[in-house]
Amino acid sequence: MQGRRPAGGRQDGRRRGRQDSIAARRGAAAPHPRTESSREDPRAVALAVLMDILEDGRFSHLALRETLRKYPSMPERDRAFLTRLCEGTIELSIQLDYLLNDYSKIKVKKMKPLIRNILRIGAYQILYMDRVPDSAAVNESVKLCKKRGLSGLSAYVNAVLRSIEREKAQIFERLRNEEETPLFIRYSLPEWLFEYLVLCYGRGETIRMGEYFLSEENRSFVRYRDGHSAQLGGNLSERADFKSGEMTVQDYSSQQVGLLADPKPGDLVVDLCAAPGGKACHIAELLKGNGEVSARDLSKEKTVLIEENRRRLRLTNLKTKVWDARIRDESLLTPDGEGRADIVLCDLPCSGLGILKKKPDIRYSASLDGIRGLQALQREILTVAKDYVRRGGRLLYSTCTLTREENEQNRDFIERELGLRLLREQKLLPGQPSDGFYIAEFKKE
Repeated sequence: MQGRRPAGGRQDGRRRGRQDSIAARRGAAAPHPRTESSREDPRAVALAVLMDILEDGRFSHLALRETLRKYPSMPERDRAFLTRLCEGTIELSIQLDYLLNDYSKIKVKKMKPLIRNILRIGAYQILYMDRVPDSAAVNESVKLCKKRGLSGLSAYVNAVLRSIEREKAQIFERLRNEEETPLFIRYSLPEWLFEYLVLCYGRGETIRMGEYFLSEENRSFVRYRDGHSAQLGGNLSERADFKSGEMTVQDYSSQQVGLLADPKPGDLVVDLCAAPGGKACHIAELLKGNGEVSARDLSKEKTVLIEENRRRLRLTNLKTKVWDARIRDESLLTPDGEGRADIVLCDLPCSGLGILKKKPDIRYSASLDGIRGLQALQREILTVAKDYVRRGGRLLYSTCTLTREENEQNRDFIERELGLRLLREQKLLPGQPSDGFYIAEFKKE
């Protein structure tokens, strides 16, 4: 529970108090009653997805996206139910495991992987999906157990979930009572991470961030070609204005990078870790066809994502390149060894703690050792990147995380060790108004 993936893994009427806002957003309708047709059972599919994520360590957004593509004929109602069940269970697994340990003689860590995930999704439906009858949540979990060849444990699954169903009101009372339930459990964060955030931002701000990570807001920020931004819900990639390139899905925080860059006609802009291309494309649009954006990333798979966005937006001044940002690229230097780029964007791999709302599984893979390793990688890339900046040019450094090691300590490194002058910096915390994000702008004298 203290910084690891939920036990065993690799790294709805409204209720009062804090848990109300969680429960209120779990309103995905129960799936259609299945007939004897070939319709996939969304609970069975959800179980498979959760096994991939919570046991095998796959990224949640990739596993869920791949699964939805695998079942194109799945009814929209079932797709919504599947998505909500997977995302909610991942988000609250720390809390769910804590509760399951209270109602099971076998601790979650020692359960068979299939059983602990069947219990997680059953408990999640009982506690947080008000439109799913408790009896259905229990019965369908028991059926899942039998379908997966664990009939001998179906009575056990039934008993644990029936106990949670009976004591649902008491459970929420306990979760609201800080003397009975630690705050890191209430907000379903690893204990080390909750304490780290308290150290960096204070108890009150950490609680506010925890509230936001579990909040009901699920709309996405979008950016229109004319520059204005909005928040929209639904399947945005199917909208006509998205397909035409008039609208792009890009978080508010991410949009600030292009606005801060404020490129001028004729500028050469280099984005070293560009995939999937939102920032590079924004800057290319701001150049209005002038100048050039070189959007790079480590693999062909990543640059393909940039190319997809470039084509959709019909950008002629953006070029992609497969390149390891740790390796010096002589093409970005003059014959004298001076940098050629007017702007170098270093939006680098980071621990991602600012986007826990969108990618809840990050809380299970993050660690203090991992953060220190990422800081070393970031500094390795920054040391190479600074040479690409021409005299008088700028370097923009950004992350979507909250750690001092990856933000302020790297800011000081860029000034002290790389010799660039800080012009300005901005930190957006989660919920202000969206993802947590850090941006710092430097000038090469």
